[in-house]
Amino acid sequence: MIWVLIAVMTLAVVAALLWPLLRAPAPAAARAEYDLTVFRDQLDEVERDVARGVLTEGEAEAARIEIKRRMLATSKRADAPTREHRRGRPLMTAALAIVVPFTGLGLYLMVGTPTMPASNPALASQQATEMAGLVDKLAARMKEQPNDPQGWTLLARTYREMQRYPDAAEAYRNLMRLEPDEADHFAGFGEMLTAANGGNVTPEAHAAFVQTLRIARDEPRAQFYLGLEQAQAGETANALAIWRALTASAPPDATWVPTVRNQMFELASSANLPPMGIEPRHALDVVGVSTPAAPAPQAAAANNDPTAPNMNALQGQYSPENIAMIQGMVGGLAAKLEADPSDFNGWMLLGKSYTVIKNTDGAKQAYLHAIKLKPTEAGPRAQLDALVLQDGAAPSPALVKLAAEVRDEPLALYILGQDKAAAGDNAAAQKLWQDASAQLPASAPLKAEIARRVAALK
Repeated sequence: MIWVLIAVMTLAVVAALLWPLLRAPAPAAARAEYDLTVFRDQLDEVERDVARGVLTEGEAEAARIEIKRRMLATSKRADAPTREHRRGRPLMTAALAIVVPFTGLGLYLMVGTPTMPASNPALASQQATEMAGLVDKLAARMKEQPNDPQGWTLLARTYREMQRYPDAAEAYRNLMRLEPDEADHFAGFGEMLTAANGGNVTPEAHAAFVQTLRIARDEPRAQFYLGLEQAQAGETANALAIWRALTASAPPDATWVPTVRNQMFELASSANLPPMGIEPRHALDVVGVSTPAAPAPQAAAANNDPTAPNMNALQGQYSPENIAMIQGMVGGLAAKLEADPSDFNGWMLLGKSYTVIKNTDGAKQAYLHAIKLKPTEAGPRAQLDALVLQDGAAPSPALVKLAAEVRDEPLALYILGQDKAAAGDNAAAQKLWQDASAQLPASAPLKAEIARRVAALK
């Protein structure tokens, strides 16, 4: 049966090879007509992009001119069709009919395995196991030679292909350590962190993308993901502004441009915003981060910078370069919120960012600001609740001042009670904690913590 199948396949191959030699020659104009049809479709696509608001009239006119230039060149080729030469065709036809099947048979008998089963269900699994073994060996070698950038590059790309995104991110982290001036390493690191978190841009990924653009201002991945972060935060206009600037500066042959434009159109449609009405802005301008590199964390701590990370808590978790990136992002976002304190999503992002660098007091302040803006929102309460339960330290004066402004909230009352207890005013602390407890449901973890603290005062 197998030989019948091979014979049929051989005949099919020979027929496919002989057909161009036996059929009548086709004029080149047929190809030109096909090309003209494609160009007409491209002109229609330009008109649809203008109607959707993805292209401005100026951009559309430039595209029309280029497409029409190509149409003109194609038309000129069609006016002078060439003919195929038929001399030597009979000889070539006979040669192919004889040589191809016998050559194939000879090669198969020399290197083939006629007795091998038609399929091997375990082959794919075996190959996957072998591949995993090779990757594990490479990972082990990189532990012995941690300063080899080529090895880390290969490992990062391999993990990426295997969709082992957290492992790929760690490989890129080592590349950032070894080659801190390579924008591609930071972009890859941020991309893998985002993939590992289900497509959500994390604060650490944000910092990596910002650093990417500090090194290479026009790097497209970093611009795209910073726009995506704005979209995820509900800042539709900012996302559209970043993506408009990205597509406007893209090379003519960039294959990712249609994808970004479609995503931009979908986002604009969902928010009922005309994308062409949004002024293009570079991602760094939108997120409020200046181009110069961020100061080192140690210097910031020496100056009592409120955005300084807790270096002791972060020991061994992040490299100094990554901490500097995160701190730079936190400082830029804090400055932006100081100018516009009504940005609820900005305060939520700042709270998450402070949490990453273990600045618990800063995170508490950010979430209190968010509660102040949207008292009925559950998100900031849940985040602040988790922070106050895990941190029993006395609050800072800035946090106490802010808690006094949001006094009616049980979390704010709890923080004020902490301050009074630290000052030795147990009566005032007890009263504040009892007022906070009265607003909490019986099952709330904070209610049990308040009861424990009140009992400890007596």
